Amino acid sequence: MNETTLPLNGTSQNATTATVLVHGWVSGPDVRGSWDIIWSSFMAIFLCTWTAICLNIPHPKDRTIHILLRKTKWMFWAVIAPEIVLSIAMGQYASARRSVRRFKGLECEGWTLRHGFFADMGGFLLQPKDSTPFLVNSRQMAYLVEREYIQCPTITEEEIWDKSKADSLSKLITAAQATWLLFQLGGRAVLKLPTTTLELSAGAIVLCSFGTFICWLHKPSDAKSGVTITTRFTTAQILLDAGPIAAQPYVHTPLDFVSRESPTCGFNMMGFFNLRCDDPERPLRRFPNDRFPDIATFEKIALFLITTAYAAFHLIGWNFTFPSRVETQLWRWSSVVVTGATIFFWVFETIAARQRFGRWDKYLIWLRLKKKPADQATSTATRQDSETGSDVERALKTGGVP
Repeated sequence: MNETTLPLNGTSQNATTATVLVHGWVSGPDVRGSWDIIWSSFMAIFLCTWTAICLNIPHPKDRTIHILLRKTKWMFWAVIAPEIVLSIAMGQYASARRSVRRFKGLECEGWTLRHGFFADMGGFLLQPKDSTPFLVNSRQMAYLVEREYIQCPTITEEEIWDKSKADSLSKLITAAQATWLLFQLGGRAVLKLPTTTLELSAGAIVLCSFGTFICWLHKPSDAKSGVTITTRFTTAQILLDAGPIAAQPYVHTPLDFVSRESPTCGFNMMGFFNLRCDDPERPLRRFPNDRFPDIATFEKIALFLITTAYAAFHLIGWNFTFPSRVETQLWRWSSVVVTGATIFFWVFETIAARQRFGRWDKYLIWLRLKKKPADQATSTATRQDSETGSDVERALKTGGVP
């Protein structure tokens, strides 16, 4: 330690000369203060939630304040219910991964995970001949390429990433902060040192946010605009070629019959109550951020493990010492609620997803319908084919009326 003796001159002429020791580097205390815990926890929560959120491309008419408020809203959900945001990110990752396999089968070798994310976030706007342009997701893009309505997209992975406003340095700092917090919690547990409930809550949020960050690692962040793809076919021609399946009025875009990834604003639950709270504009010019694509087995296992760990973080503090019995009961009941909500989410989401994606349709048919005679089925099919043209025209006119 460097010490220097300096004279301290008083204001009084008769004052005696005193000395003060001026130290060099001074080590911090061995104990953590309340402010240290609060600052590190909230800083980790803010950095992880703000950096992890990657929203879809906004509406062309959205102002900066609208975009900022939308991201703030999703940051709020990432703090209050991080497992829901993680579920959406996991679903979007699964959809992008499926799109890579799908386009590889179509011999579009340049299609990557970034292309899949870019399509599902509203990056491709289809401009049909003499028709209103509308957004297409990755599955609808594959449908158009497979039937030769459009060519394989020529936009490169680098061009897509150029639209991203992500800052690599901020992501690196966020990852370091999150890793430090998790290692600190683990180290204190191994050394049997006390941990606060705020740190446990922060660790649970950071864990889910870290999973969200990994899922959206290839998704462009804060992209403001997409690209337009033109086709020489009209929307009516595309729907007529599809047959009776495309005759129903669409809800989001004319190609809803290819991929019905909805509802929005409800995480599947609105389907049970027949409620809708999404944008009434038809066709959509902005894909809602809460679209929930179906997830495969790999993503389900990963999502299950992370959400279970999120609930387990709160149960760790079950036997913590609290200032009063009331606070002890409050923490334990909140831990039970979080764990119960996780279990409820998995049960309810599984049932809702099965109903929404039609996995139980064949069983419902056996229960409700009788087998039609062959002649009746033939006459019905003929009548449907004859009515397809008028149905498509009516669907194009009614558009947003389901």
